[in-house]
Amino acid sequence: MEIGKKVRILSHIIVDVDKKSAREPISSFCTNIKKENPQIGFTYLSYDNQISGDDVSCLSNLISSQSINPDSLFIITDSEAVILFTSTNNLASAALYTDSNRKCSFSKALYCIEDIELMSYDRVNKMWQRHLKIPWTITITDRLVVREQTIDDIPALYEIYSDKESVRYTEDLYEDPGEEMDYLQKYIDNQYRFFEYGVWALTLKDSGKLIGRAGLSAREGYDGLEIGYILGKPYRGQGYAKEAVKAIIEYAEEELDVHDFTAFSKEQNKASTGLLESIGFKRSGWAEIKGGRHIVYSLTKQQ
Repeated sequence: MEIGKKVRILSHIIVDVDKKSAREPISSFCTNIKKENPQIGFTYLSYDNQISGDDVSCLSNLISSQSINPDSLFIITDSEAVILFTSTNNLASAALYTDSNRKCSFSKALYCIEDIELMSYDRVNKMWQRHLKIPWTITITDRLVVREQTIDDIPALYEIYSDKESVRYTEDLYEDPGEEMDYLQKYIDNQYRFFEYGVWALTLKDSGKLIGRAGLSAREGYDGLEIGYILGKPYRGQGYAKEAVKAIIEYAEEELDVHDFTAFSKEQNKASTGLLESIGFKRSGWAEIKGGRHIVYSLTKQQ
């Protein structure tokens, strides 16, 4: 979190389902979420699918009567009409698949849930954050917070990339900040949303200051995911890159079920080759990629 920014919190979940839906999975979900976050508020709504509009009207009346803050609310529903209602009214929601609604169109749903019993608080919270365009915190280390990038990061990125030594071994930003802003917004909207991994921001945990970027990408012709990083000049040589790379690999194993990694480094970039080899990457060949000839490094983590 950046200092001085207001914190928004998911505080209420509404589960809105047909009366004929099984209650046991929903009850188990609520119990598990409460164990993870005892402060979360829950409301269970069941509607009669035989009554047209009952599903939407009950939900709308509940939100109004209880003065629930829409920005702190997440709705899980098996109703196509409710999904349309939440989309129209800019409410965070997810569609719950059941045996009886497989033919429904949930094209307006940002997320769909297959098995509600498997949903954790962290997963629901990330769905809610995605709707509100709150950047996900990917992982936290002793000194760093690895999080998704935002448009607000662009001035700091230009400061980092202004040092020619920083971009000696990586691609530069667009010369026009407007083009960079457009590119990053599309990256956030597509890469983060659909793949849930990418290049992330590295910030200092104690101050929120952006000091670089690191993350994962897919490169055609190579198995696993490619890992890369860049640090601002004042923060090189202090172990930040190694700390970030190790944490990102651990995150990829646990959250993405990825165990094969690739990295590319020019031979003269001794800091990079030394870092990769120190955490177990092995040289596996050479590649001609943008910027010239690179050593290919590979790492396979045991499952």
